[in-house]
Formats: sequence, C-alpha cells, structure tokens
Amino acid sequence: MLGRPPTPFAERPFVINSEVSPEYLQTLRVPLKSGRFFDAHEPRGQKIAVPGLPAAENVVVNEAFVRRFFPGENPLGRSLGFGPDRSNITWTIIGVVGDTRGATLGADPPVMIYRCTCSGSALFGAGFLIRTAGDPKAAIPWVRRAVRAVDRDQSIFDVQTPEERREAALAPERFELLLAGIFAIVSLVLAAAGVFGVMSYLIARRNREIGIRVALGARRADVIAMVAGEMGVLLLLGAVLGAGSAWALTRFIRSLLHGVSGLDPATFLLTPALLALIALFASLGPSLRAARVDPMKAPREE
Repeated sequence: MLGRPPTPFAERPFVINSEVSPEYLQTLRVPLKSGRFFDAHEPRGQKIAVPGLPAAENVVVNEAFVRRFFPGENPLGRSLGFGPDRSNITWTIIGVVGDTRGATLGADPPVMIYRCTCSGSALFGAGFLIRTAGDPKAAIPWVRRAVRAVDRDQSIFDVQTPEERREAALAPERFELLLAGIFAIVSLVLAAAGVFGVMSYLIARRNREIGIRVALGARRADVIAMVAGEMGVLLLLGAVLGAGSAWALTRFIRSLLHGVSGLDPATFLLTPALLALIALFASLGPSLRAARVDPMKAPREE
C-alpha cells in the first residue's frame, strides 16, 4: 500500500488477481458496497516493461480485501504499488463489492482484486458467463453459434450451468454425508434392537419380583411407571455421556459442516430427544409384557 512501510516479501499475504470484463460483476449480481463498478471507458494505463501490465489502472476490491488491509478505513481512492520500489505499477481502488465464495466449499471468502480487461491487459485464456432470461441450457446452442461466427476454429469446452458446477463441487461432500446418514440409520436400528433386547432380558429376570408386587396390590400402571422410571434414568445417563462424547469428537467432522457450527445447540438438543423417543418405543413392548405378569405363576419361575 502506498504511504505505508514496505511489507517484507515473506509476510506478504496471498491476493487473488482476477481480470474481468466491465459487465462481469453485474452479470453475477455481486453487490456494490461503495464506489462504482467498471465501465467500458476505463482509462488505459501506459504500459511498462512487464508484458501485459499497465503502469496504472483502476481496480475493484472485495470486502475481504478491505477487512485485511483497510480495517475501519475508507479504501476508495487508495493506491496499491508493486515492483521493487512499489511504484512501477500503481492500481487505484474505485469500488468495493461483496464477497464471493471460492472454489473450496466452506472456506472463508478469498481476498480479491478485480482488474478490468478494458485497460488493455493481455489475455492468455478466458471464460464467459452468460445470464439468460429462461432455461440456460436452451441458450447453449446459440452461444456456440455466436462463437463459431467469430472464429470457426475456436474450441468450446466445459460448458455448464452454475447449478451443474455446484452439484459437481458438492458431490464428494454429498457422498460422505450419504454414507454418514446410512450408518446413522443402521445405528439407530441396532440401538433400538439392543434396547428392546436388554429391557426384555431385565424384565424377564424380574418376573418374580414383579409378580410379587402385583400380588401385593400393584396395578399395571404402577408396574409400567416403575419400568419407565428406571428406563428414564438410563436414558438420562446415556444422553449425558453421548453429548459429552459428541462434543469431544466435533473437531473431526467440522470439514463436513458448512454454515452450521460443530456445537449447534439445536443438534445437541434434538438428537438426544430423538434417541430417547426411539429407546422409549423400544422399551414399550417389554414394559407392557411386565404389566401382564401373572402373579400366580411368576413366583414359581426360575
């Protein structure tokens, strides 16, 4: 930054320098926060010895750039200097736009500088973004014909809609989440079967006790309440241990979480509630069977 002490080379941050057309930011509907967008009549800088780089030109930066280099300051009109003495190349900030996501899902917005191709910069390769009023796939043949009309030998490749690119970018995460979901469902089924089996075994071991209680006047509701109460204690203990273990393991799954905190309160409240509901349903059958114990036969059972 001109007007500031030079930054040592090893400490210079990584900044993405993207060359765009004057209509690029409007096409993507990137919001303008301050200043202005490029226009088709941006002044051309006088070129220097570095091929393709003008000595001076206007640039637009994103909010991540402002947070990194101008926190609490107005960046409009500030100049960025490059070269051995930081004065060989000068870029002047004319606008600030909103952040856009990078190629890595869930990563922080990259620090961006947008340069306009209207400044005469040489291009070695370019892609086109086209906004359509209807189905974008229906416009692909028209785009191909328009390109062929300019250059019949020009190769056209990697033609995709934003939705297709997004789906391709999300495919690995979707597959991992699908596997995690399948394993979670299998775990729930096994947990429910385990609760049913354990409760059936425990109640079978207490048939004599339950029969004596019924013979002494205990009602079916009392037996069910007793079994449900003991089950509730086990569920509470399991919920506390499970929540503690989940909290300790969240750092291993943060790479799969985007837009959701690893310590999301709703998840830590709703998941134990769901597991408790499943466990209660699994213990319902053994509880009803305990309430139907025959007090005349139970004391004689081994």
